Amino acid sequence: MMNARAVPLWLVLTLLFGIQPVATDLYLPALPEIAASFGGQVDAVQWTLTVYVLAFGLTQLFIGTLADRYGRRKVMLTALALYVLASIVPALVNSLGILILCRALQGVATASCAVSARAVIRDRYCEGAGMRVMAQSMTGMSAAALMSPVIGGLSTSVMGWQGTLSLVGAIGAAIWLIVYFGFPDTHAPAASGAQAGFGVFLRRGQFVFSSLLAGASFSGAISFLLLSSFIFIGEYGMSRFHYGLVVAACSLCFMLGTLACRRYLSHATVPQAIRAGAALTVTGGASQLLLWLAGVREPWALIVPQCIYMLGHGFHQPCGQAGAVAPFPQAAGRAASTSGFLLTAVAFTTGQCAAASPLPPAQTLVTVVSLMSAFIAFNAWFAIPRAYRARAVPA
Repeated sequence: MMNARAVPLWLVLTLLFGIQPVATDLYLPALPEIAASFGGQVDAVQWTLTVYVLAFGLTQLFIGTLADRYGRRKVMLTALALYVLASIVPALVNSLGILILCRALQGVATASCAVSARAVIRDRYCEGAGMRVMAQSMTGMSAAALMSPVIGGLSTSVMGWQGTLSLVGAIGAAIWLIVYFGFPDTHAPAASGAQAGFGVFLRRGQFVFSSLLAGASFSGAISFLLLSSFIFIGEYGMSRFHYGLVVAACSLCFMLGTLACRRYLSHATVPQAIRAGAALTVTGGASQLLLWLAGVREPWALIVPQCIYMLGHGFHQPCGQAGAVAPFPQAAGRAASTSGFLLTAVAFTTGQCAAASPLPPAQTLVTVVSLMSAFIAFNAWFAIPRAYRARAVPA
């Protein structure tokens, strides 16, 4: 039998973060076949993504309290069991309503695993080491995001959409076994900090601005995903294959950014690492804006700056997410969930505004990325250094 020390912690964390792209990116290639299976109800099928995102965000409002009260491991195992169930049931029951419900449950399960994983990092590591581990885990998550669409396309071609959902469930079951046999809990249940309220977190500048840093960075990335197909396929006539390469290139740059962040944090402070990432972010956002204002309308004028932006994104996610939780070791679960809700709300709101924009998609993308880059620059060179200095001053 696998013992508690047989599985490296970084691998467990990577798998827990990785179920998110498995639940979304591996599932995406099956959407057209799902729509055809239910009579071409494209709008209804798109709800399977919408309810997932909403459930993912809303779950983070409360799941951290449960992780603090009952322990990380119990929440992880329950969430993974729900994840498996929500994958298998719609593959067996041919009902669009059941599929939509199960996708919402998958959002709940994915959020629970992500919050618990972020809390575990705070349980086990000090701030700088925690960010390096977060960056390492996100490197694995981005690798999963790179592979999932390819695997999803192949599985849908061979086994149909039901087979793809079953594959998602099988991956969840494998992770459940790894957590059950190879992961001891890192937190004693019912810690006193579990009752910390929202006001406690919102009064800490490091929590607020670290969360907003991650949210703003994610907003630029999610807006690209929402708009890019309309830009490159719809406006520029790019083939779906070449468009897939563009998305893969952005994911690869995010992965490289997480690797660079991890290396940078080995000899630099957190604010210095955030400024290094912001330099990449601002370079990408500013060059995209300047090329647009100069009248350059070639695909590369959007793609290359976006890739540079994604390199910076690889710094901001580990530094922002781990930095928000770091001041609250006794309430890490609640802090992780509140921060996760805040950054998801920022990104979701920005994405909805981008989708509803009256501007052409390319102009909307340039506008959003430029605004997010400016806000990230404010955070990196003013708000976050000030928050870290305030934390260092004794009360």
